[in-house]
Amino acid sequence: MQSDTHGSGPAAATTTSPTATAAEIHVRGNGTARATPPVAASVAVVVVTWNRKGDVTNALEAIARQSYPRERMDVIVVDNASADGTLEHLTERFRPEAVVHNPTERAHEPNFQPPSRPFPDASNKAGFRSLTIVRNTNNLGGCGGFNTGFGYIAHAFASRPPDYVWLADDDAGFPEDALAQLVGAARTDPKIGIVGSRTVNIADRSTTIETTIYLDRKTGAMCDEPPSHHPLYQSHREWVARTGGTKGKREFSGLRDVDVVSACSMLARWSAVEKVGFWDWRYFIYCDDADWCLRMAKAGYRVVLNLDAVVYHTPWLMKLTPARIYYAQRNAVWMVQKILPRRELRAVTLRWMKTILRDSLRAGLHRRLFHAEIIRTTARDIAIGRSGKTASDGPPAMPVMDALRRAGCLRASARVALLCALGDRGDESLKWAADLRAHVRENLAAGEAEPRWLEVVRNDVLAAERSPAAGPTPERIVYGGHMRSRIRRQFDLLRRPPTAVVVFDQTNDFPAIRGRWNIHIDTRKPTAAQLERDGPLPRAAFLARWAVTAVRCVLYALRVRPYTSATRYG
Repeated sequence: MQSDTHGSGPAAATTTSPTATAAEIHVRGNGTARATPPVAASVAVVVVTWNRKGDVTNALEAIARQSYPRERMDVIVVDNASADGTLEHLTERFRPEAVVHNPTERAHEPNFQPPSRPFPDASNKAGFRSLTIVRNTNNLGGCGGFNTGFGYIAHAFASRPPDYVWLADDDAGFPEDALAQLVGAARTDPKIGIVGSRTVNIADRSTTIETTIYLDRKTGAMCDEPPSHHPLYQSHREWVARTGGTKGKREFSGLRDVDVVSACSMLARWSAVEKVGFWDWRYFIYCDDADWCLRMAKAGYRVVLNLDAVVYHTPWLMKLTPARIYYAQRNAVWMVQKILPRRELRAVTLRWMKTILRDSLRAGLHRRLFHAEIIRTTARDIAIGRSGKTASDGPPAMPVMDALRRAGCLRASARVALLCALGDRGDESLKWAADLRAHVRENLAAGEAEPRWLEVVRNDVLAAERSPAAGPTPERIVYGGHMRSRIRRQFDLLRRPPTAVVVFDQTNDFPAIRGRWNIHIDTRKPTAAQLERDGPLPRAAFLARWAVTAVRCVLYALRVRPYTSATRYG
């Protein structure tokens, strides 16, 4: 295995210091020994960005403030065909030594052009040993972006490969000791292939949102707590007994062996990368880092979490969309094909397929047709092996008022059902409904009128007060959590069908059989909406496609075999 520093002794790999501690001994002319200053391990830093020039600027500035020696850092920014002027902005702001164009549609088939030198007589302004911007001509996703970075390191640093590669998200924040903590942990054991960071909420830096991640090999699910059959189960329980939990406002310190760490701040030993390979080229986004960690462990390397290495990041659940869930589920099923034997693999795959198809059917019968279709295509694409960027986020977003106009809702005779059916978040959904009504009232154009509103509310949120919005009090349908109640409460809608049905955050459990239009609102962007047609014919067409997909998926699960990539990309 490659040592941590070029020319340093093997003992250097056993220290927690980011610099070599087994200093070379030189003899002076008078015979006395003199220790040379230690040399820090070399680190290639890869940052992938797409249309976030402000975020990536902040990330680079945080990396430049690291206590780790900047003269030992070679930074590669991969620009995934940004259209917001990212390339020009970063070139002007940081004055990189090189800009490299990569005209390819596939990250696993790079086509690096000879570098241009925009400032041939000056070093980069951040003070790194080198700064290179690699400009992809296509958006290759997070997975393709990091693969571009790996490919460029192998291409441009062949004569002096780095000791480590640090993957850093462009929208993350990094304390000044982040890299030193990661390298220090890696140097404690040459068998450590990957070191991850403890994730802290970027909006509340006293709250930890992610620490340990394990894989349940019986279900294929990733979880914070290892299942009872996991080899780390007992040690994890003892650790939790000391800390009080895996998240929250607690003190964490030390190293933990885990199955998976997040790529928002991840350090990998480059010699291990050369042995195990790069990320799976099929993924586009999601599960690529988990897949890599599991492959590292399969190859005999340790994957550890350094609780003292912090990264500030947005909770990943706040970034989810139907399309992102598509990638997460599709790639998770492919991921387990690399680590499970055939019999276990087929059982886990069948379980995943049942879950995905059930979720698709539930969405299709609960006023979420485009969401249902995305979930259905997830299962289909797993079975047919469709890789890369294939998912859709549904109908195009438009202003809420335009969606209501197109659905014919802005008239006094119209009736709009608001599905406030979110269980634990029911009180929030009542507020969302009130905010929507207030927004409509404030933005009516001449000749338009506020519709009649109908709140559909589950009985476990009835303790909430009536919404505080001005205007007439909306009607209400109250239903219970069991199916009989949901069916009985359909009678009013069958007799007086709503003009449109509003669904918040693609989450509801009330079928609302009648109603021609669905209006979907993401509460992170409450003044925008997605409009879709619903009704007997669209639902019947969906159910026919679903049935064909279900048969295909069962056959696939019964025949699936372990997967081995034919290339170093996966």
